[in-house]
Amino acid sequence: MPLISVLIPCHNSAPWLKEAVESICRQSHRHLEILVYDDGSTDESPRILKQLAAADHRIAPMGSFPNRGIVHALNAMLHTAQGSFIARMDADDISLPERLALQLRHLETNATDLCGTWYRDFGHGIGRSVHRPYAGEREVRAELLFQSAIGHPTLLARREVFEKFQYRDDYIFAEDYDLFVRVSAQFRLANIPKILYRYRRHRQQTTRTRRAAMEAVAGKIRIEALRARGIEPSTEEQRIHNLIRAPHSIHSLEELRQIEIWLLKLLERFERPEEQRIIAAQWTRAAIRAAPLGGKMWRMLRRSRLYALQPNRPGNAVALAFLAATRLDYDSQAFDILQRFSLGG
Repeated sequence: MPLISVLIPCHNSAPWLKEAVESICRQSHRHLEILVYDDGSTDESPRILKQLAAADHRIAPMGSFPNRGIVHALNAMLHTAQGSFIARMDADDISLPERLALQLRHLETNATDLCGTWYRDFGHGIGRSVHRPYAGEREVRAELLFQSAIGHPTLLARREVFEKFQYRDDYIFAEDYDLFVRVSAQFRLANIPKILYRYRRHRQQTTRTRRAAMEAVAGKIRIEALRARGIEPSTEEQRIHNLIRAPHSIHSLEELRQIEIWLLKLLERFERPEEQRIIAAQWTRAAIRAAPLGGKMWRMLRRSRLYALQPNRPGNAVALAFLAATRLDYDSQAFDILQRFSLGG
C-alpha cells in the first residue's frame, strides 16, 4: 500500500508531461503511487504516458475519451487512490525533489491536515517567486475570504480530507478555492514557507484564457466563505467585497472609500493580530487596483488605519507610489511587468 497517492490530471500536455511526471518519480520520498488521468488528449500525451508507465511501475495511467474536465478527472483519481495521503501535481509543472518528504513531515509534526508550499513560476513572461505571507491555519482561513490561499497543485492532504470532501462541477475554474473553503471549516490548513514547486506559465492555461468565468465563480465562493464565518453581507457589500480582488482597475474614489469602510467592518469580526493583518492587507490590494486614481489613491491609502496594521515593507511603498504617479491600469502590460518584480495583486 503506497503512503502517498499523487494525482496528475492531463489534457494535451505532451510538451511538458514527461518532465512533470519524472519530477514526481525523482522525489526523495519513494513510497508513492502516481495516478495520471489522461482526459481525452488528442496530442501525443497517451503515447508519452504509456512510455512513462513502462519505465516506472508506480505510474498508473487512467483516462477517458472524450474530454470530461478536471473535476471529473480529479474525482475519478480520488476514487482509485490508495494512499494515506493525497498529493496534487499538474502535468505541466515541476516538483522539487524534497517536496513531498518535507510536506509529509510538516503534516506529521504540526497537527495539520492539508498544506501547500511556496512556488516559483516560470515559462511565459518574467518568472517570480510566490511567497504566501501566511503560514498558519488562522491566516489561511482569513485569506480564504478573498482568494484561494493555497497553490492547488502544491497540496498534500491526509486521506480523511478527501473522504469528507471532493471537487464540485458547479465550481469549475475555481474548484480548488471552493474545496479549500469547505475543507477549512473542519480541517487545519497551512502553507510551508519554502519553494518546493515550479509552476509553468503558458498561453494555453485556463487561468489565462477564461479569467472572466473564473472570477464569476470566485465571486460566488467569496460570499459563501463570508457566510461560513457567520458574516452576512448586504447585496452592496457583496459587490464591494468582490471588487477588492476583481481582475480590473478601480476608477471611482467612492468605491475605494466603500472598500475601506467594508474592510474596517470586517476587522471588527477578527480579534487575533494574524487575522487582522490579512484583512488589512486587502487594503493595499484594493489600492493597487485603484492606481488610475493617482495621488488621491495614495493619500487615501496612507491615511487609513488599515495601512498602519500592515507590515512595513519599503519596497511595496515605493511600488505603490510609482503606481499612483503613473496611474497604471491593472490590466496593462506595464503593470504585469511591475507585478512580476514586486507587488502581489
